[in-house]
Amino acid sequence: MKILITGGGSEEPIDSVRSVCNFSTGKTASFLSEYFCSTGNEVTALMGSRSVKPSQPHSTGGKLTVKTYRTFAELQQLLQQECKEGGFDKIIHAAAVSDYSPDVIEVDGNRYKAGSVLKIPSGKELVIKMKRNPKLVDSLKEWAGTGCSVIAFKLTCSASQEERMQAVEKIFSAAGDYSKAPDAVVSNDLSEINADIHPCVVYCKNGNMIKCNTLPEMAEVLEKKI
Repeated sequence: MKILITGGGSEEPIDSVRSVCNFSTGKTASFLSEYFCSTGNEVTALMGSRSVKPSQPHSTGGKLTVKTYRTFAELQQLLQQECKEGGFDKIIHAAAVSDYSPDVIEVDGNRYKAGSVLKIPSGKELVIKMKRNPKLVDSLKEWAGTGCSVIAFKLTCSASQEERMQAVEKIFSAAGDYSKAPDAVVSNDLSEINADIHPCVVYCKNGNMIKCNTLPEMAEVLEKKI
């Protein structure tokens, strides 16, 4: 199979040295990239510039290509380009994409485009106006074309079971267009993840639900059952 995997987090610049980012390490996407490559698949991994990067496993029939992005716009462009040219069988969208990006900043009352100014001196009053980014997952089916399975990830933090289900259902709703909905959503919660276990529930579009306790279990499910 040809598989596209996204991982890590995006950074959205405020000035030349500051940015809005998240704590995503990219470890899950990196593991999945190496796993799928080790089982003989052709994998393209789009990873955040500060994230953990996968490496080509030894003695396998698979192939791994790693490309990096920094901002939401760079990831969006990479995804569109890869989907147009790649002919992928499966897309695993595990990146922690910024929901918002700085749009306009005010420094002591003067307005600038975010990211367009040098380091803002300390002591200045800073106001940041954010803009909402579109949901990339809602475009993957359209960009990839027919025959490509899409798997989304939803990470919550100390959420109740009801809150987790609501988050998953929101992704499946695809802003009201069911044809754009992913084929599966992997739900996990930060409070349950540690070095030894990585509990998750894979919710399928057809109503099936599969529980996993480790990353290898998750990888096997995503490879063979989705």
